[in-house]
Amino acid sequence: MTDGTPSPASEYVTFIQHQLPGLEAGSYELDISQHVDDSGGQAISGDTLSRSYTFAVTGDRFRLSNPSATVASTFPSSNATGEFTTVLPHVVFTTPSLPWTRVPTKGLPRLPAPGADSDADVPTWLAVLLLDGDDAAAFPGLVLEPATAVLGDLFPPAVYAQSTLGENYSYFTGAVDTSGLDTGEAVADPVQVIDIPLQLFADIGPTLTDLTLNAHVRRLSVQNKPMALGDTPPADPLGTFAIVVGNRLPQADKQSHAYLVSLESLQDFLPGTSEGGTPAGSGLVMSRTLRLAVLQHWTFNTTRETAAFTDRLELLNGRTIGGPDAANANVRLVVPGARPPVSTALNAGYVPLDHDLRTSEATVSWYRGPLSTTDRPRHPLTLPVSSPDQALVFDPTTGMLDASLAAAWTIGRLIALQDQSYASTLYAWKKGLTQAVVDAVEREIIEEAFGGVLAPAARPAVAGRALTAQEAPQPPPSGQAAAAARPSAKSLLHDTMRLISSAGAQ
Repeated sequence: MTDGTPSPASEYVTFIQHQLPGLEAGSYELDISQHVDDSGGQAISGDTLSRSYTFAVTGDRFRLSNPSATVASTFPSSNATGEFTTVLPHVVFTTPSLPWTRVPTKGLPRLPAPGADSDADVPTWLAVLLLDGDDAAAFPGLVLEPATAVLGDLFPPAVYAQSTLGENYSYFTGAVDTSGLDTGEAVADPVQVIDIPLQLFADIGPTLTDLTLNAHVRRLSVQNKPMALGDTPPADPLGTFAIVVGNRLPQADKQSHAYLVSLESLQDFLPGTSEGGTPAGSGLVMSRTLRLAVLQHWTFNTTRETAAFTDRLELLNGRTIGGPDAANANVRLVVPGARPPVSTALNAGYVPLDHDLRTSEATVSWYRGPLSTTDRPRHPLTLPVSSPDQALVFDPTTGMLDASLAAAWTIGRLIALQDQSYASTLYAWKKGLTQAVVDAVEREIIEEAFGGVLAPAARPAVAGRALTAQEAPQPPPSGQAAAAARPSAKSLLHDTMRLISSAGAQ
């Protein structure tokens, strides 16, 4: 761009410390008062007018109201399998201010003043915890799957009689009523929870300092971002996302459970040091559990060996990772005992597939995809190819058809027709061509049948010159000669329909 601003497509990523909301979620009270003073500062009116307003800023708290719209993605993705031992699981949010709409402290943290350094540390109230089977074995009674409960189960039984919390800890430990719920929340609202042994949480949970580093904002180009079929391209070429990162690495050969949990106001339960083991609060009974609200839960599998695509392809050929090159690098079907010429075709990457012919017969034909390292012999084809059958090649060594080119032709046609613009243009071109042929045939028939009776003035000159004797219109025949020269109306109609049908078929 001429002003020096980089184009959206060339911007890779911009990291931002945080994006604070205008107001944190919660209830607020606004007090307004007014009085009138004279020029000396003395009150004129005896009474002060005042008014109080109460309002609430709502937002996700113990559950996500619309997970599909709030969470852009998770990594590793749900049910993924790969080499994730060096990857910290994380969640990407479409709302960049979500990780800072609430706080993990008992009171509001010290936020940057207007105009001050915006890079000040602000902790997030969200965290990504990671558990696996070893944790369940070390702490009997730990259930890795989140349980379905209601918001009342986050209160002690003294407040909500049906609560399953017992003597354990949660967000409302020590509450005497349900006033801790926000506007619009009710004790019967459903929520997903997990009960983590307090000692385990003290070992693996983030510290308050960690929470200032576990979330950030990224601004990046979404101009060339892949989209699902049918999705509408974003109007803004730059996307802004918030990322909350976990603080624990997955173990190899384990199924890991990742949880996006709320740590709102749980400062006393967070580990006191980065080494873990001791909560920041005093007087806690470490044999109890801490009930956390789970906003998102997913699982993935971590392998010990590499999961790179190229390494997987090499292993298919019997090559050890880092070993010598395989003699045959084709992805191929191995059939023990196969003899030439079948073994030759298999080693070249061909596979036998069922083939339904246009004649309603069934046979078996060879097929090979385009990603093959073996040279394919060139087959003479007459272009253009009007149907996939024209691209079938007979293999005399096996007596089978090679349908590879026919399949490629069909795939190309389907991809082209999937493009609405291309398909519409192709249809309009074929329709116009057919109409042009029909118009030309009609003009030729009319010229042959009625050219003799047309006025000479209606016949155009040739390139601006006078017509020669051969080109000039001849007088129409008369008598029997005229009858013999003029075709009948029935014959004209038959010839016209035949020519139109022939042109339409083209």
